[in-house]
Amino acid sequence: MSKLIKTVQEIKSVLVDSPRPLGFVPTMGALHDGHVSLIKAAKSECKTTVVSIFVNPLQFGPNEDFDRYPRNLEMDMDVCNGNKVEYIFAPEYSEIYPDKGKDRIFPPTELVSDLCGKTRKNFFSGIATVVKKLFDLLEPDYAYFGEKDLQQLYVIKWLVKKYNIPVVIKPLPIAREQNGLACSSRNNYLSDKEKEIASNIYKSLVLGKENMRSGFFNVSKAILESLVYLSQFPEIKTEYFEARGKINLGKINDEKNIDFYFLIAAHVGNVRLIDNIEV
Repeated sequence: MSKLIKTVQEIKSVLVDSPRPLGFVPTMGALHDGHVSLIKAAKSECKTTVVSIFVNPLQFGPNEDFDRYPRNLEMDMDVCNGNKVEYIFAPEYSEIYPDKGKDRIFPPTELVSDLCGKTRKNFFSGIATVVKKLFDLLEPDYAYFGEKDLQQLYVIKWLVKKYNIPVVIKPLPIAREQNGLACSSRNNYLSDKEKEIASNIYKSLVLGKENMRSGFFNVSKAILESLVYLSQFPEIKTEYFEARGKINLGKINDEKNIDFYFLIAAHVGNVRLIDNIEV
């Protein structure tokens, strides 16, 4: 049975004598198959596993979905119990932010000003701030993150390097629903019909990758073809569809296109979804 802990004092005290290595899976709850894959990886490699459940207000903008973000601690506990997680850390705001969130970390502009950073101004600062606090509190040996949130993953790697945090970051491949839609807590907002429509987001990425592999397309033309494909679905409003290199997610040109990702953000109804594919 997973032990639910809500205070910093208690989690620190139980972890002092817990067997190492310690694996950490940070989440905002609403656990899905993507989270389960992270938990299973942690369980396979570590003697103690902690899953945090904390909907972090610092990473939400004023018009975003903080208040309606899915919260169901009981269901999340069932998932953790089913996967034999030792500790669930579900703190209140005041436990994580005794300073009311005034002391914030700001990742470098070149890493966060583009892609999701264009429309989500507070997001990466909020991510960096809460993850740094959780790393400092728990002192894990390994921390597990999904590659769906690719820009976030690059921010976490920057954070660890910048502050010399002694943790190994373990990225895991994107978990997908049967139709290809990337697993996300926000999928809970979608109707079955909207989920089917949203599956075309992934299909557009696959099309881009296949077009690049054919040898007949440069990056710009592959992106254009994917956008044309998405234009068949008026319910999908594309925010961006871009190609970014593996080094710091920098922009690439048509001549230099080895080892990169296609990344997309799109809205289906009021739900913002992101996805990516390695090319």
